[in-house]
Amino acid sequence: MIDNKLYKLFSSLDGLEKRAMTKLVNSPFFNQNSTNNLLWGWLVASTKGRNKQLPSVEIGFGQVFPEEKFDGLKWRHAQSQLISLIERMLSERAYVHRPLLADLELAPIFREKKLAQSLSHLFLRAEKDLSKLPKDRTFYHLEYQLELEKFKSIESKERGAKNNLAKVSGALDIYLIASKLRIACMQESHRAVYNADYDASFLPLLLEYIQSNSIIIENPVIALYYYCYQSLTAGTESDFQSLRNALANKELLISIDERREFLLLAINYCIKQLNSGQERYIREAFDLYQTGLATETLISDGQLSRYAYKNIVALGLKLKEFDWVENFIHKYATLIAAAHRESNRNYNLARLYFTKKEFKKAMPMLAQIDDSDLLLNLDSRVMLLKMYFETGEIDALDNLLTSFRILLLRKKKVIGYHQQHYLNMLRYIRKMIKLNRYDRQAVASFKKEVAANPGVIEKEWILETV
Repeated sequence: MIDNKLYKLFSSLDGLEKRAMTKLVNSPFFNQNSTNNLLWGWLVASTKGRNKQLPSVEIGFGQVFPEEKFDGLKWRHAQSQLISLIERMLSERAYVHRPLLADLELAPIFREKKLAQSLSHLFLRAEKDLSKLPKDRTFYHLEYQLELEKFKSIESKERGAKNNLAKVSGALDIYLIASKLRIACMQESHRAVYNADYDASFLPLLLEYIQSNSIIIENPVIALYYYCYQSLTAGTESDFQSLRNALANKELLISIDERREFLLLAINYCIKQLNSGQERYIREAFDLYQTGLATETLISDGQLSRYAYKNIVALGLKLKEFDWVENFIHKYATLIAAAHRESNRNYNLARLYFTKKEFKKAMPMLAQIDDSDLLLNLDSRVMLLKMYFETGEIDALDNLLTSFRILLLRKKKVIGYHQQHYLNMLRYIRKMIKLNRYDRQAVASFKKEVAANPGVIEKEWILETV
């Protein structure tokens, strides 16, 4: 069977792309190698109907090179040529969908050929295409390139004539500042999770410049990135509210992918504040998630991330929005990737029932969760531990504590430093079982020990339960 770069590339093509490729491979302008026609034809014919995998390479070689003995080198060379042609088709289609890119490549050619009228029409067309794009970083990069081509056109006619260098510089400034701030936001977010270190020596100068330039900070894209960075670092409540305002600004005409990225960064800020004990950010994060759902910003390729799904439920339960949460679980489960849909639906229903102390409803839900999702499986075991403890099922609790510990030891490489956090929780639950609740000194000492330990899963529940 073929399981290589060509087949993976071919399998990724949708119907429109395959039809475009058939036209391209049959065009003498793009393809003058008959081997490409034969190999492409074999790929298409062999995968029609229910066929999901190609026959053996020997059969394929025989179809493309009849009456020749199998030659691995020749077969790989044929595949490499077709891969190049498919990549060219994808590039051509990218130009069709973004005509401005083609015009930016065409402009210097017209200028060199001294086709002034054609170049003038090209600039008008490019300006029209540019006006249709969202005003994100890419917009200003393209505007810079277009204005630079205009400047070169003016200079080629008459040196020293009135030019558009101010527009060239302005577009470049916004693109560079926005890009640097965006990268800074991504680095700060990444640093918070992976404890990575990045060189930020240039940023203080850039931030100082932005703060002293009222025109730059008024740009919706700059404002979004600037207040996001400030919020993620040593920002104030005012910075976060400015970030929320920037996201809500109707003049912020950025792509939905970028809006999603910065909505999630704003949510991460809220979670960071929650982790430091600022509970009022529960509502802030919940509201941001609701905004993302209402505007479909959180929906990507028709799907909602199972992690966002889980976080939304957790926040809603903290706010005791039980009816809303139950409706959300059922309504948005259909948008979870099929492989994770049922397990995540059942797990989050179990959380809802657990929070409402409806343990008889929660336990059957947990039994239906697929073991293949390790993190969800671990969280399910944690919920079972809590239910067994709260219902006084000590034997079941003891058995689960033992089996859970064995699982954690086996999965150390997979879960990394989280292993110790789970093990700390198991240790404290065992201590809770033996703890004399009437011994105030013992209880106080236990609570102090748990509170001082930064690496404990379900610390809040342990402290509340004690």
